[in-house]
This record gives sequence, structure tokens and C-alpha cells, in this order.
Amino acid sequence: MLPLRAADTVAGVLVALRSADEQPFSDKQLDMMAAFADQAALAWRLATAQRQMREVEILTDRDRIARDLHDHVIQRLFAVGLTLQGAAPRARVPAVRESIYSSIDDLQEIIQEIRSAIFDLHAGPSRATGLRHRLDKVIDQLAIPALHTTVQYTGPLSVVDTVLANHAEAVLREAVSNAVRHANATSLAINVSVEDDVRVEVVDDGVGISGDITESGLRNLRQRADDAGGEFTVENMPTGGTLLRWSAPLR
Repeated sequence: MLPLRAADTVAGVLVALRSADEQPFSDKQLDMMAAFADQAALAWRLATAQRQMREVEILTDRDRIARDLHDHVIQRLFAVGLTLQGAAPRARVPAVRESIYSSIDDLQEIIQEIRSAIFDLHAGPSRATGLRHRLDKVIDQLAIPALHTTVQYTGPLSVVDTVLANHAEAVLREAVSNAVRHANATSLAINVSVEDDVRVEVVDDGVGISGDITESGLRNLRQRADDAGGEFTVENMPTGGTLLRWSAPLR
């Protein structure tokens, strides 16, 4: 039994065994095993140092991307929003004016999503905001008082990693947004469960989703399900309203 020593740390133990009816290890063999243990410990130490260097590089890139998003992208979106706000009152056609105001609302949502992404970039994968908090935040941002909303969480949401949490947040954001802006719904039931997979189910009592809206607004959710190895369905229910289901296996 030989320790794998790296500086002042024991990285592991090398155990060599022989059956009871065989000769004990010779001094030469023991020296060879000791040399191998030293080399293995050195390799572990180098691999650990390389991993730490990669983590530093990743964190540096995260900070740079976050700065670029804040300093350039968000500021340009703000400028576009201000331009649209100035143009909307001068639009003579009501439909055009409403379209401009709708685009302004979309810009505000995009800015908020980018800000959330910046927060997660600064936080890193191990400290990103928990899934339940993120979903609650989406509901608070998008749901309106006239829409009676119920939410049920089941299972250990804390085990969901950042990648799947991003998917679940995008699914819920799209579903709630559609219920508020297009479906004319009065009630919304949200069920998020975690077992062997992450499941998001959203039901509203609105007018349903037309084919155009489904293709334009929900295409990315189908792609997210494919990327995560999961499933996605959205359908108009016979009694009225929309049923949206999205699931992906835990990573």
C-alpha cells in the first residue's frame, strides 16, 4: 500500500495484492511501484492545476461577455426602445401604433432576459439562481392581476443544473407570455415537477394557440427539448384553452 502524495496532499492510495501462496514483492518491485506512485501523484497534480487554470479562463470569459452584454447590447436596445416610444404617438394608424407598443414590450422582456443571463454569468454554474426562484420571478414579471394563476412545485428542484433551469425558465416564460398576450385567458395552472426528469406543464382557459403563433413563438421550445433529449407538446384542448408540456431528463 503506497500513498499518492502531491505536495502536502494525499491524492489517493495505490494497493498491490498477491495471493497468499505467492512470493512477497521483491525490493526491486517495491521500488518500481513507489516510482509509479510518485508519477501518478505528479500527473494528478498537473491535471488539477490545468483544470484550475481552465476554470479561471472560463470565469474570465464569463466576466468579459457579461460586460459586453451590459455595455453594448443592453444600451443599444434601450436606444431602440426610446426611438420606438417617440415614434408610437405619431403613428396615425391604430394597428401600427399598437404594433409599436407591442415591440416596446418585447424589447423590455429581452432586456430583462439579458440581465438575468448576465447575473448567471457572474454567478457561475455552481452559484446560479435556484430554479424555483427563477420561475417565481418569471411569473411575477409576466402574470397580470386579471389572470388567476396557481403554481405547484413537486420534487427536489434544487438538483436541477443551470442548463436545464435555463430551459425550464424559457418554457415557462413563453407559456405565460402567450396566455397573457394572445390567449385572453382568465386562469393559468402551472405544474413543475422533478423526478427522473424535469417536467413543466402549463394549462390555460383561453382561446387556444393558432398555428402561426405556435410556429413563431414555440419553435425554440421544441428545439430546447431536442437539445436536452426531452419532449415538447402543445395542443388546444377540446373544452377550450391550451395545454403545454415540456420535459427533459436530469443531467
